[in-house]
Amino acid sequence: MNDLDKIYKELGEGICLFPFIGSFYKTFGNQEAGDNKSIPNSILPCSLARWDGENESNPWEIEPGTTIADARNSDHYKHTRQKFLAGEWKDLTGCVTCHVSEELSGSSPRMANNQFFAENIEEDIVELVKEIQANGYTSNKLKAMDYFPSNYCNYECAMCQGGASSKRLTFETKYHNVDQRIVFNEADEDFYELLSSLEILGFTGGETILQKQVHQLIDYLIEKDLAKNISITLLTNASNYPEQLIEKFKQFKKVMYTVSIDGTGDVIEYQRRGANWNNVQEVARKIYNTPHIHEFINYVVTSMNILNAMDWIDWMHDNDFKWFSISPVTRADQLSLLSLPNDLRKIALDRLHQGRKKYEHYVEGVDEFNYVRAIDQLIDIINQSNFDPDQLEQFVNHIKIENRVSKKPLHEVVPEWAPYF
Repeated sequence: MNDLDKIYKELGEGICLFPFIGSFYKTFGNQEAGDNKSIPNSILPCSLARWDGENESNPWEIEPGTTIADARNSDHYKHTRQKFLAGEWKDLTGCVTCHVSEELSGSSPRMANNQFFAENIEEDIVELVKEIQANGYTSNKLKAMDYFPSNYCNYECAMCQGGASSKRLTFETKYHNVDQRIVFNEADEDFYELLSSLEILGFTGGETILQKQVHQLIDYLIEKDLAKNISITLLTNASNYPEQLIEKFKQFKKVMYTVSIDGTGDVIEYQRRGANWNNVQEVARKIYNTPHIHEFINYVVTSMNILNAMDWIDWMHDNDFKWFSISPVTRADQLSLLSLPNDLRKIALDRLHQGRKKYEHYVEGVDEFNYVRAIDQLIDIINQSNFDPDQLEQFVNHIKIENRVSKKPLHEVVPEWAPYF
């Protein structure tokens, strides 16, 4: 195991390891309906990265004849690595998601990924990064990859976009006049060559276990006797238990499941449309009790669920789920706490401060202290998110459309919102 403190001491507190030893690989894309041009596969420093140039073509696209390895060493990729080692990553507008998350809550995917790599990469990470720096910021060792084969999903979450959910795209087509289609590609040939050097392979989407490509790749890794050397991660909405994969999971070095649960009862059924709370609970508990699977819960903070956040904390505690993360919603400012009016902000804070008293007996250093830390993080996110009336207006308009197809309108799910509708 690598020492994360050493990594930060040697490479800087602002380092993100993903651009150096990892990549996000995508084999499909959105296209305007009627456009028959081909869409290249793409590769990014991470799933949240965005091109930070103006009026520039997408540098992440893998044009025919270009290998994934070459795409990872484009000038922009090298520039990104250089900025991180210079301690100037906040200048990269493509990294705005982590920048904002850390300002709001003191945590971010960057920090979580660094911790994950430190725990699961066997090679000396500091030496790997220094070797890349000495080699003109060129990386010849791919140790981790997140693979995004399709947007196939059975949920149409209110904070999602069609590119990440096929069902959401159907909703957007009908209610937002989105005129797009999804184009699927085969994986590039050198994708399979790179798998032999991976230590971590992450599956994302879409709902991962519903994607045929995920099943095919798991079978491929087992067939080629690579599974034993690889830790895999999967994102799931807990709509289905991966019964058909359990025996296959045992052949991998480690299996980590990130389960998206950001509310209880009617709240999660509203925010993650398609969810059935009783089923979600059952699946989450079953995954938790499955040998060979390490479960991690992720909570996305929005103005839809923040007033009931203590219900989620209590549910987590009652079910002994100690490992989880909290993330402010991104790419949808109208759903963030910027849209939360001051009277509702006070209610949310009062509930969190009152609820915190139940957990104050836990001390730092024990796993149960994570509940206290989570409450404090939610409080910080509220306090750091300044109310914006324009975002509230956009929130109300957004929710009115969501209400058309939800089992209950938001103001019935969260009655405190009723005066605004």
